[in-house]
Amino acid sequence: MSHNVIWEQHGVYREFYHFVTGEEILASNFELQAHPNFEIIDYVINDFTKVTDHSITIPDTNTFAATDEIAAYGKVVLKIAIVVTKKDLFDLADAYQRMMKQMKFDCKIFKTIEQARQWVDQTQ
Repeated sequence: MSHNVIWEQHGVYREFYHFVTGEEILASNFELQAHPNFEIIDYVINDFTKVTDHSITIPDTNTFAATDEIAAYGKVVLKIAIVVTKKDLFDLADAYQRMMKQMKFDCKIFKTIEQARQWVDQTQ
């Protein structure tokens, strides 16, 4: 898999790199949501700045949003930060963010990790 998951005190930092597929992101989401600490975290930072290529599609982003909505039934609050610098990944992140506006989790897109961290730190 082309990603790392780092559990932090109040959340999770996921770094995706090289070639990433929609299936990989979905599998990572399921692993995250099944983890016993998922219920107590406040945020997830998804860092796509090191992705060199991908096969993620708009239907994939719809699937991510739908499965996140199911996971939201057990959570009160969760901030999802997406960090992207490439236009094609921004467009996919934007499609996901638009879907999430109708759902329980709060989602925002950032160009830097620092911006994402400032936003998620407002949770604590």
